[in-house]
Amino acid sequence: MIKIFEDEQAITNQIAKEMKNYLLNGENPVFCLASGTTPEKSYRQFAKETKDIPRLKDLRIVSLDEWVGIERTSEGSCFQMLNKDLFSPLELRDSQIEFFNGTELDLEKECLRIDWFIENNPITFSLMGVGMNGHIGLNEPGCPALNHSCVVDLSEETKTVAQKYFNQPTSLDKGITLGLGQIIKSKRVLVVMTGKRKAEIAKAIIMNPKAQLPAQVLLGHDHIDFYLDREAAKWLDKETLNKGE
Repeated sequence: MIKIFEDEQAITNQIAKEMKNYLLNGENPVFCLASGTTPEKSYRQFAKETKDIPRLKDLRIVSLDEWVGIERTSEGSCFQMLNKDLFSPLELRDSQIEFFNGTELDLEKECLRIDWFIENNPITFSLMGVGMNGHIGLNEPGCPALNHSCVVDLSEETKTVAQKYFNQPTSLDKGITLGLGQIIKSKRVLVVMTGKRKAEIAKAIIMNPKAQLPAQVLLGHDHIDFYLDREAAKWLDKETLNKGE
C-alpha cells in the first residue's frame, strides 16, 4: 500500500514505532536495514527509545548491502553509516551484527555466508530506501529479481550519488547486496521516499508500470508498504494519494 504522510518527521515517528513493535513482539527479531540519509533519523529515534530495553539483547541485524573494496571502518561504508546511527548508540555486540564484508577476496563465499544466516534466521523487519534510479539495496535497474545475495555492477548514477557519503572522491565499481526475493520474504517491509528530490522517481515507480525499476517489484504485496511524505508524493495523481490515506 502507498501511504502518504504530512512530512518526514511523521514518517520518522512511524518507522521508529514499527521497529520497536517488531523488536518487542515475536521471537528472534532480525532486522535488515538500509543505510543512508533517508532512514538515519528513524534509527536515532529508535535507539533513543529502546537502548535500555532488555529485549534489545535478542536483536540481530543482517546486512542489506555494501560497497565492494571499501573497508567497513571507512567513512561512507554502509556498515559505518549504520554503526554511527544505530549499532554504536545501542551498544550492540559484534555477535548481533551479520554484515557483508566488501573486502573479502571470495565474494561468492561471502554471499553464501549471508544467505545461510537468513535461511536460518528469517528477517522479521526490513526498512528500505530507494535510490535515485529506483534501486533497492544495490539491485540496479536491469538486475534480475534474485532470491539470493549477489555481486552487482554499479550504475553510473549510483557511483555518482554515492560520493556524498565519502570524505573524498572514491572509486566505486561493484556492490554486494541481498536479492529482491530475500527482501520480499521479510515478515514486514517498509519502503521509504522523502523530500522533493525523490518526487520524480516516486512518480515513475508508482505510476509508470513500464519503467521496470527494482522498487516496483515490491509493489502489490500485503506486507509491504511504501511511505512517502508530501514532497516526495507531489507528482502522484489525486486518486493515488486518496488510496494512500
